[in-house]
Amino acid sequence: MSKKEPPLFTVLSYLPWWISFVSGLVVYVCLSYVFPALVSENQILFMLTEAGKNIAPFFGSLFLIPAIASIFMRKKKQKLLAQQKSIDTLKALSWQEFEMLVGEAFRRKGFAVIENMTGGADGGIDLLLKRDDKTHIVQCKHWRSKKIGVSIVREMFGIKEATNAKSVFIVASGTFTKDAIAFARGLPIELIGGHDLLNLIADVQSNRNESAASSNEVTHHCPKCSSKLVKRIAKQGAHKGNEFLGCSSFPKCRYIES
Repeated sequence: MSKKEPPLFTVLSYLPWWISFVSGLVVYVCLSYVFPALVSENQILFMLTEAGKNIAPFFGSLFLIPAIASIFMRKKKQKLLAQQKSIDTLKALSWQEFEMLVGEAFRRKGFAVIENMTGGADGGIDLLLKRDDKTHIVQCKHWRSKKIGVSIVREMFGIKEATNAKSVFIVASGTFTKDAIAFARGLPIELIGGHDLLNLIADVQSNRNESAASSNEVTHHCPKCSSKLVKRIAKQGAHKGNEFLGCSSFPKCRYIES
């Protein structure tokens, strides 16, 4: 992420809407009641607090702006997640939408997600993930044609080491070169290409989860990590279009069962 500090209202727009609402309420109460109650007989302070009481409704209502933005952003993320059906829909996104989509997918997988709030493609850490007191870093690469090379994987591994992160995820709408895959092998680096991302999204789409729950009376579990197995559809290869069972902890565990 960029080191530039984002404006307060930008930060609030990425947080749940009620945080902005409560913040505005606190500002209103402080300007209207708390500060005037603390003022002594000092005439200057009295005048300032009286002015504060007059502008309290205005400043308090300003916090409704990031609250509304937060609601719209949440709806957009849900819509982006629901719309992803193929590589074509992934590649049709802007890089900002792709980053939002990846963040929402990881959030649905149980991670706390800290997003890039500076509004620019920084080429470094795009998302921070936190779960079980461990931090993971994510870089999103929304390249429509070019494969992700080994230099990017090396760079992100260096950032992981410098930040003491548990692991790094490199998420792409396309694919990775053979050298990139070879470098990541055996390291705490997850390379998630377009088809892997579609499988990850399929796991967290609410309608797919509901249909899987209703169609399976018996719950199957992964023999490797004991997580629940869920239905998926092969997106490529000789078995394209066929259903199979995959581990719900993907991409951490890649066990599949025909």
